[in-house]
Amino acid sequence: MKIFLMFLIFLSFLTPIAFAEEYHVGTIEWKKQIVSSNSFVDIIVKDNDMNKKEYPNFADKFSIYVWSDTSLDGLEIPVVETGVYSGIFKGSVYISDSGETNKNRLVSMPGDILYAKYVDTTLPDGKSSEIISKAVVKISGQNMDDVVNILNPSPLSTSNQHVPEWIKNNAAWWADGTIDDASFVKGIEFLIHDGIIKVEKTQTLEKNDSIPSWVKNNAKWWSDGQINNSDFLSGINHLVTSGIISVSLENTSIIPETNSVLSECQSIKSTYKRLDCEKTIKEQIKFTDFKESSKSFDVGPVTFYYPGMGYPGNEFEISSSGQAMLRVRILAENNGSENISLKCTGPSICSYDVWDGQKAFKYSGMDFVSGQITIKPNTSFIFNMMFGPNIGYGGTTFEYDSSNEYNFRINESWGSASIPLNLN
Repeated sequence: MKIFLMFLIFLSFLTPIAFAEEYHVGTIEWKKQIVSSNSFVDIIVKDNDMNKKEYPNFADKFSIYVWSDTSLDGLEIPVVETGVYSGIFKGSVYISDSGETNKNRLVSMPGDILYAKYVDTTLPDGKSSEIISKAVVKISGQNMDDVVNILNPSPLSTSNQHVPEWIKNNAAWWADGTIDDASFVKGIEFLIHDGIIKVEKTQTLEKNDSIPSWVKNNAKWWSDGQINNSDFLSGINHLVTSGIISVSLENTSIIPETNSVLSECQSIKSTYKRLDCEKTIKEQIKFTDFKESSKSFDVGPVTFYYPGMGYPGNEFEISSSGQAMLRVRILAENNGSENISLKCTGPSICSYDVWDGQKAFKYSGMDFVSGQITIKPNTSFIFNMMFGPNIGYGGTTFEYDSSNEYNFRINESWGSASIPLNLN
């Protein structure tokens, strides 16, 4: 249920129907998030409100700000509408590793973080919002993907945020009434907890399970593929931060970012290297917290950790329609000397299910990529599976009977086990 939340998202970007008022929340993104030195890169701003239509036969334009770790003062560059009434604006800046920063040349060294800022001044009640997107200058011979993944924690500024495909099942369930509003809100809280949506802790609000009715239309559109992931995530972020959707943000972080833990990274001047350092430490803290809260189950060379119901990501409830909904989050740690693969190509062919003593229940959502998760030696991976309405292709509808004991079953070629879920 975690993720039915995300549907709120796209609302802000779609069309005026997304909100009661006719306004749009702007977005900005670098055309490439890994930029080569001595090359041009485009920056795209999307905001229909900036399509002023003052000159019916001409495209509109305005300015944005760009800067880098090397050139902190940066530049103001124009962005021009790509077509009359398109609401999409494009600007271009030359990333140079020499010379001076001026006109459209931004001096930046390999490993520098690039920043682009759009100030959306067309929000309701005269409000404005600064929206920032980031990219990184490529270092020859190095893989920059891990840095890209942590550059834009806020979906307001990224088009590549990963949203598991199975989340669309949840969006459809909420839209057709299978899942209630309370479950929808829990999903939002999970997204924040999991770092998919970034919200400041100071914005903690009273929980409000009443979701505007028009949101369901957007949920359906996203589940049908009419709205993309980036707009979906950005919309949900705006709904939370603006107070349209109120959630409790308490205890949403399992990564205690204390200065003492991260102090070894602070002296690193290169943003690229500092982010990489912090990412590694935060990931280690996350895994340590998860394992310390869990019971362990050794299965061949892999140890599985299950923290029990109530730990973020592990939830069980009966929806208002009577449908049992179970979400399981488990950490797998490879203690062997070779790569290990967790295999699950579909509901009917999967090494994992839930067993009630008589019947096996197949998943209705999971985050395995291409049918398997490969874990390197001495590394860990956290995966999620959801059991609820039948999605077909060998799936089953999850059923709950309080007189039964439910176990999460593992049946891999390298080992098997049953993990008591303790749903009662």
